[in-house]
Amino acid sequence: MKLNLLTAAVLTSGVAMFASTANAGMTTDNHGNVGYDSYDECVMAVKDGSAKFYTPYTYQKPKMQAGEASIKKMRLSEVMIPQAVVNSNNLQASDYSAGACDLGVGQSNGRYGVSGPLVGKYVPIAADMLVNVYMDKAGNPVRLSMQQCDNHFGAKFPTPVVSDPKETEAPAPEPQVAITEERSMEPVVVETTRVIRPAKYRVKEVIIAPEDQIKRVNTASGTAIAVEVGANRAVIVGEEADSSVLEDTEISQTFPVIRVPDNNTQQRVVNPTTGKYVIVE
Repeated sequence: MKLNLLTAAVLTSGVAMFASTANAGMTTDNHGNVGYDSYDECVMAVKDGSAKFYTPYTYQKPKMQAGEASIKKMRLSEVMIPQAVVNSNNLQASDYSAGACDLGVGQSNGRYGVSGPLVGKYVPIAADMLVNVYMDKAGNPVRLSMQQCDNHFGAKFPTPVVSDPKETEAPAPEPQVAITEERSMEPVVVETTRVIRPAKYRVKEVIIAPEDQIKRVNTASGTAIAVEVGANRAVIVGEEADSSVLEDTEISQTFPVIRVPDNNTQQRVVNPTTGKYVIVE
C-alpha cells in the first residue's frame, strides 16, 4: 500500500513539473494579460497565433506633455513610425501592420504602464488596438499611448513586430489576343499596250553610197536625195524619209541592195558574157 502511494506521489510531481516547464517563458497577470521573457518569444507567439493581446482595464483621458500640440485617435496599424525613431532605436520595421511586442513598464508621468507582473516582460499589442497619437505643432507624431486608459508604452513608440514578407505571385502574363487579319493577295498585272501600225511603206531597194557622194536637194515636195554615181553625174533617188516614215515602213521583206562605188575608186564587175572582171570607169 505504501508503495502505491509513493508511486502516485511521484507521478503527480512529474505532471506538475511538466506544466511548469511548458509555461516557463510566459507570465499572466490577474487580468489575463500576458508577457513573455524575450522579444523573440513574444514575436513567435504573435506569428503562430497563440498570443493573447493586451487588453486595457482602466480608463483615463489623454494628457499632453511638453512639446505636444494635438492628439489624434488612430488604430496602431495606421501609425507610421518616424524615420528618426526607427534609426535611433535600430527598429526592423517602420509600421505596426503586424502589431507590437513592447517591453512592459510601470507608472510614470502620472500615467500607468502595465500591471506589476508584466513589468520587464514583452507584452503583445494587437495591430488594431486604438491608440492616442500625440502630435507636435508641425503635425508629426511624437508619442503613442493606449487610447482607453492613456497608459504609456515602454518608449514613446512601442517596438513593432516585423511582418513576414508576403509571397508575391509572379504577374500573370498579359493575355494574348489573336487577331485574324484577312489579307487579299491580288496579283499585280502590268498591262503593256502595244500600238501596231499598219505598214504604209515598203522598202523598194537600199542604196549604200559614200557619205560625200550623197547630196540633199530641196524641192517643192520636200528634200530629195541625189547620189553621185560618176564624175559630175547625179541621180535623184527619191525623197528623204524622216522618222515618221521610217516608223511606218515594213522591212520584213527582201529587197535589193545597191552599193554605189566611190568616185575615186575603180569598180570591178563581172562581164556576164565572158565571165571576166571588167574595170568600169
